[in-house]
Amino acid sequence: MLETIEDVQVKKRAVRPVPEDCYSQAPLDTGQDKNKIFQDELITLLERANASRIDDQRCVLPASFNQSSCRRMTEDRRETNAERGRQRLVKTLEGPGPYETIVLPHGGGYWADCGGGNLSLPPSNEHQPKTYRHHFLGQEHVNLTGWDESQGPVLVSVKYEAVEDQTRVVLRLRTGTVHSLVPSTASPPLAIVKALKPELSLNVLEPVLCPRASHLIAAYDEHVLVSQYKFGVLYQKFGQTTEEDLFGNRSSSPAFDEFLNCLGRRINLKSHRGYRGGLDTQFGQTGEEAVYQVYKETEMIFHVSTLLPYTDNDPQQLQRKRHIGNDIVAIVFQESNTPFSPDMVASHFLHAFIVVQAIDPHSANPRYKVCVTARDDVPAFGPPLPNPPIFHQGPELRDFLLEKLVNAESACYKANKFAQLELRTRSSLLESLVNDLREKSKEFLYSAAPETPTDFPETPKSESGSGNRFIDTVRKALIARVRSQENNNNTVKKMANGHSENDPSQSGNNTVTRSGTFGKKSSPSSPVSSPDIHTQRLNSRVSESDCSSLNSVELENGADSDTGLESMSSSENKTCSLCLEPADLAAEITRLKCDKLHLLRQNVTCQREIKRLRERELGLQSELAAASREILRLRELLKDYSTKDNAPTTL
Repeated sequence: MLETIEDVQVKKRAVRPVPEDCYSQAPLDTGQDKNKIFQDELITLLERANASRIDDQRCVLPASFNQSSCRRMTEDRRETNAERGRQRLVKTLEGPGPYETIVLPHGGGYWADCGGGNLSLPPSNEHQPKTYRHHFLGQEHVNLTGWDESQGPVLVSVKYEAVEDQTRVVLRLRTGTVHSLVPSTASPPLAIVKALKPELSLNVLEPVLCPRASHLIAAYDEHVLVSQYKFGVLYQKFGQTTEEDLFGNRSSSPAFDEFLNCLGRRINLKSHRGYRGGLDTQFGQTGEEAVYQVYKETEMIFHVSTLLPYTDNDPQQLQRKRHIGNDIVAIVFQESNTPFSPDMVASHFLHAFIVVQAIDPHSANPRYKVCVTARDDVPAFGPPLPNPPIFHQGPELRDFLLEKLVNAESACYKANKFAQLELRTRSSLLESLVNDLREKSKEFLYSAAPETPTDFPETPKSESGSGNRFIDTVRKALIARVRSQENNNNTVKKMANGHSENDPSQSGNNTVTRSGTFGKKSSPSSPVSSPDIHTQRLNSRVSESDCSSLNSVELENGADSDTGLESMSSSENKTCSLCLEPADLAAEITRLKCDKLHLLRQNVTCQREIKRLRERELGLQSELAAASREILRLRELLKDYSTKDNAPTTL
């Protein structure tokens, strides 16, 4: 039962200290001070009570505090594991040799391979990135795209192999690419795809029909190929059991230099023009030399710990760990038999270590023992180690190590941390490729079909390109029509005047005849004597129509348009060689409206451009004014400084 604070206070009141004069009369037999004993007992009791309350409070702490405490607990656990690993290595070194090359952590998390066939490699049935280039590109095949509800974008390549009487299929999903050879049948590609992946639910596959589609697909398949690698190289001396010891080696040894020469060639970073792997090639901040190698059309650069700059008063050597700690695979060179544990180096990126131990390094026939260790989520990778894993110095050791390093990095990409990033990248690239192929196919197939606007009929190119000339032509035709109407009016007037002079009783009929002559709309009460007035009115009406808004040019049934053509309806019964037919006139009016729309759009665009230029002009003027003020201020300062410098100094 836990003690409460009230119980502790009761015990404190029950046990009271004895006055000092009581103990001064006769010394104690035990020789101990009773006050000291009481204080110790009280402190112990208080500590127990506080510990009990802390235990009770740990389950009701806020979530934020739990997260921080968990983070601290994780760091403490990591430090504890590292300390335990170091103690285990120290304890191993206390025993007699020879020692194990790799000592796995006590908590697990890593696997090791030192030859002997105790580690089986997974079957190599994965899709090779260059399969499409070797078997499909430049040959007759079919590419199809689809979309699955659960798997997302789907891209399939199908090719019939006449020699083998088989069908080669490459199925690309966001989860990966599948390459398979199936017996040739009359089954459609959709059935073949569902036979390879029964969980797919897509019902339609669309063919890809656009230029250079095969090159885009080949580029997607080969985006996983890496042509540049960077690896770390650590130097471990005998008895070194911590990360600080590995990064703190200031100089190398002849055996280590001999191994580096076998691994690659030394280069001067300032004169290096190839892959640099994050090293400084201009100012020498990452050292002067590095190890470089070109192997099977791939560039490799090695971050060697002893070639990176050493920083005084920095036990962790962060300048070195900044490069090696961000690598994925590292080599650990041991000049003599000493154990290595993969948890010695704390890094989120390092997933695999290749430990190379020198055997008789100073003899005429130096040999090397190779062991491999990696995290549990990294699959095994080749080439397999021989039994025993001993190599002689020379091209055999170099080729094996370089091949092992490349395969190790490829295998590390399948670890949980890197696999999530790879899945995200592959999904984004595949979705972009499928959408791009679909759009290009639609453009390639349907680009020749004309697009008809829905708002207004299409204007012929010969007329839309010369809208202003077309308007001028219509103006001339309308002016000629008005002039002909005025001539007819004058003729009618003369005839009416002649009848009135001969027979005044016919004046009423003249009015009826005049009204019947001009049609449905009534004519002006007095005839127009000058045709120029009609011409000015027509020009003004046409210009006003061109500058009006878009709503004022809508052509409605039974409505008169605002283009200065009202007088045309009054002469429908008249025939003239310069007049147009009603159907042609309606078509020309429609084309005029289309030209007007184009002009209005150009006007809006020009207005926007003018507004933007004005805003830019105002901005430049404000900047110029600010610059002028700054120049004046600097001139005043320069004048003041010149005055102070020229002033005589008084002693």
